[in-house]
Amino acid sequence: MNSTPLVVPFTLLNPRQHTEDVATLFDVLHVVEDGCSAARASSITSWTRDGLDSSVSHMDSLGGVAMGCQDGSVYIFSPSSHFSHTASDFLDVTPPSRPSSPSLTPRPGRSQSRSSTPSSLGHGFTPFTVSHRARAVSGVSNEQVQAPKNYVDFDDEPEKLKGLLKSGVRETTVADKLLPSFEKNLAVIGPSSSASSSTLDTPSLGVTRRSEAKSLLSATHSPVLTVKALSAPASPALPRSPVESPYPFNLALHVFPPRFGAKRGVTDLQTLQSGSHLVCLQSHGDLSLLSVNDGSCCFSSQIPTASPTGRPLGGKGVEIPENAWIWNHLAVIDAPESTFIVACATLDEEILIPSSLNGMEDERRASSRIALYDVRTGSDLDKDEIVAEKIADWLVDGQSSGIGICKGAQDSVHFYHLDPSHHLITQRLIVKPRAVVSEETDSEEKSSTHLSIPSFNPFKAGHLRSKDHLLAPEDEDPGDKVELDVANDRGELPCRTGLRGLCIVATSTGQLRGLAWSDKELAGFQCDGDVISHTFTSAAERVKNVRWVTSDTYSVLYSDRVEIHSVSLVDANNDPVKDQAAHGILSTHITGTMPLHNAQAVHVLSHSHVLSTNVGHTSRRKIELRKVPPEEEKHHSAITLWKAHKDPKPAVKPVVTCMLPLELTQIILGYDNGRIGRSSFPILMYNSETPSKDLSDVPLDGFIVSLHLVQNDRSGERLIVGGADDGSVAIWSLESLKMLDRWTPFLFPLSDVVQLRQDKGGPLRGCVMAVSSDGTIAVLAIDEYQFLYTIPGAQAPLSRICVGGDNLLLVYAHDRARLWDAKTREFWRSMSLDKANEMLEQGGWTEIPLDAAAPSMPAGIAPVTSSAASVDAASTLMVDLQPFLARAVSIAKARTITTDENAEPGLPPSVGVIRAMLAAFLTPGLNVDIDMICRDRLKIASSVALVGFHRNNANTMPIPHNSQASWCVSAEVSAARALAIVSCLRTLNYFEDLSDDVSTVIAFYATSLPHVIGPSFIPPSLPFLAQWWFETSVEIRSAARTLFDAGVAGLSTEATISMVDHWQHQLPFLQSDSEKKSPSAANALLLCGYIAANQYSLLSSSALNTISKSIVMYLHDDAVMYRVLAIDLCSRGFHIWQHYVDAMEMLRSLFSLATNNRKESISAQNVGPQARQAVLQIVTHNTALFMTTLSLDILHPQDLEHRKSVMQLVAFLIRKKPLVIYPNLPRLVEAVVKSLDPNSTSNREAVLDTATEILGHVVKTFPTVDFHMASQHLAVGTGEGAIIMYDLKTATRLYVLEGHKKTPTACSFSPDGRRLVTVSLEEGVVLVWKVGSSFTSFFYPGAPPRQGHSGSDPFKTLSFTVGDEANMSVEDSLEAVRFDWAAERSVRLKIRGVTLTFST
Repeated sequence: MNSTPLVVPFTLLNPRQHTEDVATLFDVLHVVEDGCSAARASSITSWTRDGLDSSVSHMDSLGGVAMGCQDGSVYIFSPSSHFSHTASDFLDVTPPSRPSSPSLTPRPGRSQSRSSTPSSLGHGFTPFTVSHRARAVSGVSNEQVQAPKNYVDFDDEPEKLKGLLKSGVRETTVADKLLPSFEKNLAVIGPSSSASSSTLDTPSLGVTRRSEAKSLLSATHSPVLTVKALSAPASPALPRSPVESPYPFNLALHVFPPRFGAKRGVTDLQTLQSGSHLVCLQSHGDLSLLSVNDGSCCFSSQIPTASPTGRPLGGKGVEIPENAWIWNHLAVIDAPESTFIVACATLDEEILIPSSLNGMEDERRASSRIALYDVRTGSDLDKDEIVAEKIADWLVDGQSSGIGICKGAQDSVHFYHLDPSHHLITQRLIVKPRAVVSEETDSEEKSSTHLSIPSFNPFKAGHLRSKDHLLAPEDEDPGDKVELDVANDRGELPCRTGLRGLCIVATSTGQLRGLAWSDKELAGFQCDGDVISHTFTSAAERVKNVRWVTSDTYSVLYSDRVEIHSVSLVDANNDPVKDQAAHGILSTHITGTMPLHNAQAVHVLSHSHVLSTNVGHTSRRKIELRKVPPEEEKHHSAITLWKAHKDPKPAVKPVVTCMLPLELTQIILGYDNGRIGRSSFPILMYNSETPSKDLSDVPLDGFIVSLHLVQNDRSGERLIVGGADDGSVAIWSLESLKMLDRWTPFLFPLSDVVQLRQDKGGPLRGCVMAVSSDGTIAVLAIDEYQFLYTIPGAQAPLSRICVGGDNLLLVYAHDRARLWDAKTREFWRSMSLDKANEMLEQGGWTEIPLDAAAPSMPAGIAPVTSSAASVDAASTLMVDLQPFLARAVSIAKARTITTDENAEPGLPPSVGVIRAMLAAFLTPGLNVDIDMICRDRLKIASSVALVGFHRNNANTMPIPHNSQASWCVSAEVSAARALAIVSCLRTLNYFEDLSDDVSTVIAFYATSLPHVIGPSFIPPSLPFLAQWWFETSVEIRSAARTLFDAGVAGLSTEATISMVDHWQHQLPFLQSDSEKKSPSAANALLLCGYIAANQYSLLSSSALNTISKSIVMYLHDDAVMYRVLAIDLCSRGFHIWQHYVDAMEMLRSLFSLATNNRKESISAQNVGPQARQAVLQIVTHNTALFMTTLSLDILHPQDLEHRKSVMQLVAFLIRKKPLVIYPNLPRLVEAVVKSLDPNSTSNREAVLDTATEILGHVVKTFPTVDFHMASQHLAVGTGEGAIIMYDLKTATRLYVLEGHKKTPTACSFSPDGRRLVTVSLEEGVVLVWKVGSSFTSFFYPGAPPRQGHSGSDPFKTLSFTVGDEANMSVEDSLEAVRFDWAAERSVRLKIRGVTLTFST
């Protein structure tokens, strides 16, 4: 089943407030903004609001802003819902005559003490900086007041706070559905018409429930939840202190891509045309597609290692390492059916060894690498869904800044680049259409749309390829998805020397216009046909970048200003050419200039607006929208979109700079004061004061950047090895946190620690290797706390450490390796990666990779990063809820739950951790009653910790500005938070008897949030919850099903139809053989089947037919892991599916699964119990068909094993559903009797035990059936008043006794078997029958014995009257009516409390 972990990132921020203050979200916001201000911005971009023209660049059109940083993270800013503005918001920002304020200064210098041990030089390390300007503001009132003065920066934003939060309480607030049924007429109580009333009375709940089969949730082993009445939502009652910004934008998200850090900075950010996703490129080749709504990573690729054909090769046989590239440029273009992303990289000569450079010509050193991705969105995907595929990976001779992609005539896409001779080469990009699978196509002919497309290299040094040369090589698939048309040499560019970059745009007529710039000039050109012509040249020194804003406008970015230029066609007389298709001379003139004051990143939105970010002299970051004035004007205006809050209070607590989580109850923290401390998840969650009683004794000179756990093999003592930013390394005792020793062996901070397990006598036994960020290794003996020696690093980072005997092989990122003798400490030789791999293939080596894609979580807990990062990243912890909750449930089941007042101290630590998690998950302030239950009864205190979202190894931290904001981010974020809340609440209920309160809170968060929060609420994503339907963890699976039930019940008609229309094309029955069992097909069946079972009238007959056939397909396929889904859907909608498939065959499949005794793989979702529950549901609502199938299968089974399994099912039904069996009891008993036919000896022997068990249960359960052992006679009463007598020795019906006019209530044989008494309470009569063998039986077989008189009347008829005692239901009669024989001819009839004695 699904093994996807439910990882939740927690940011356990230390707001650094005074210890007597109470932390609020405002305090936490200061800390996040501190990190934003301290980060170095490297890229900035924006997107427009939905439905607005992207050409509009005024603030009204801005839908958001994203800022990429050199630490690899991304900040996303969203518009403030309360903010309103006017044109006057653009303030005059003309700089004064005095010099500008200095920029943010770096952190004070570190200690200069250094060990004499050599350390290699390499890339610089960006120090961890913590701004000292940010302070926490305490005592912020919850009342609706104007913003404090310190919120408003007088020189940027003179207006006061507007549009404060409103409660948004509606008169009909409350959910119209509640757990566990979520039916339309069952509701949480809403507010009364009186505005002053805070609580409401509980009305009677008169609910008419549907008769169709419901969920199998009752089969899960979890506490029963009941529902209590809830009060109206409080207004405002926001203890988390709502934070409203005086600026039009808020800091909404901090995104940590899968791999980030100081050397993985963001080099470029682009938005897709839809504005729903960001394309993020990092220097080491990590490409991510991030949702602008919640920052989640929809797609991630490591470009250097993701090439379909492996590593690209340079010309002339020179191999270029995968990590020798710096990825620095993105280009995005939208084609009719695809969106293409081009990522460009240039060689990093610092990593390449001299021998590699010597093998390359000078022009080849300017080689670039490009990767092409095809991004698909459209009608066949959700609006927020995106699929990307890498379709090409090429090597190009030329600078990466001269590579790009642009649109041509008729929506054609052109690829352009510069060759080494500065000629412009363009080629049309041809993408083959995607394979479309038709629903009518036979499954064997269907093909998957996810093709593995090998790439090719259409570029060759110094040569142009013709169309014939672009054919794929023999070893490649001829069905490549992309190819380039004939290469077109447009001619030599005007800038011949020092060319720095190139950008091209297509005009409305399809003509190509371009700009090329060098160190001293900028030239423009236009392509008339296939030739470059009509150029202009202007002086331009120290240009950083040039880009086209429109086809007639371009911007030139300098270090201190942005210039906007306009381009037009003129004739020989310098008069404008009106016909754009006509030939003319390209002319340009400057239209505006915008000075930039220490801007870290700039983005030109249009010819009139520029977006920029910088950090002022107050160390507060701000993002500004600047209005570009006409060239003749000298005054410049700008509006501050966002600015970090000012913190007036001094910091009193040390700041956490890194974490080493050992378990949730023991977390080692590194601080900016050089000390380490011990804490726990609950302590950090509740923002308790720093655990000063458990701190290390001696601090290091810098802040702690890395902590690692090692163990002394001899003594078993666990130790901590850590380092500071000054290159120092120390060893602490884990038990006491006492520093045992320290050294300063590095020039760069510690990044990793490797402990090797060697046999006795090994040179590295009892040692650890501390690795610095530049690859230098310090070997430390942890047994005696000694520094032994260092191994110098290389030009490239260290990627692997390999140990074999006395040999130490170090593999570096530039595909070179060094071999050392660890015993003699001598360097042996350097070798290529191929030679190193050959040596490793000989065996006897232990390999330790140092560059993991994501932090490992062996204990279900890990920091989001192992290196120095921003304040919030260093304090972010990832927790996998699945193993933790499973362990907690196991602990709860193994202990005795006490209910006295002194039970709390005896609870295990996991209870405190669960409550701490819930403190972060829950959003107080939405309802006063819920807040009271959580605080007083569930004992969940408030917390200001931030809860993030984990997807594809990336983490997003939403920054909520009030309690409601946490539910207004995205459907996936809402689903993840709700799933965590319900899972933790269910687990908490195992430890204490809190069923009522837990049920109430679950009901509130599952059903009431849409009414409490209002239209801004984003309901949980059903597809997200669907993937947890198959989870192995019982609590998470049950929570997902609970929320899924609520989500489906709350769907509107339009949303229901839309969801089915989208997913029905992915149903298993319509997929190819390879895709039938895919997770997407299973999710489609879950969503469509679930909706059809509840609202089948909204679906077409075709959709219902496909759903039904998909269910049968999963039921019959032994290899399908999602069979439990098909079983559940059978129980929910059998009354629907039976009209589209063979209902009896579906029942037979369930029969087989319900009685399957085969040992299956260990799974929390065994299909046997689920199938039996489904059988019980179906037999209740489809009794006639069910009993017919059951009887036929007993009498005419497919095989002997099938008959045996069906009879086992009958025994199960008699125990579980006797009332359902009762009307069909005679037919069922007859089928069982006939199965004992002595003429078929093998069949009789096979089913004898099972048949005996069934008849035993029947006689024990139903008083209308009795069996006499000696004579082997079986008497069965029927609904028509007859008594049927069977002989089990011959498996035949002997005769029928007809004497009752009403249904008999009970029957019983006398001890000698010669009498049978029957009673009917409706008639008030007891009949006595002679049933022993007689002389006439031999002459009249099948006739009843003579009763001592003529006719068929009974031997005796005895009337009685017991009054109201005889008035009882069939269910009561099963227990209340019994015969008890006192003697051979004396019997007592017991009817409840009445006993009657009769003589027979």
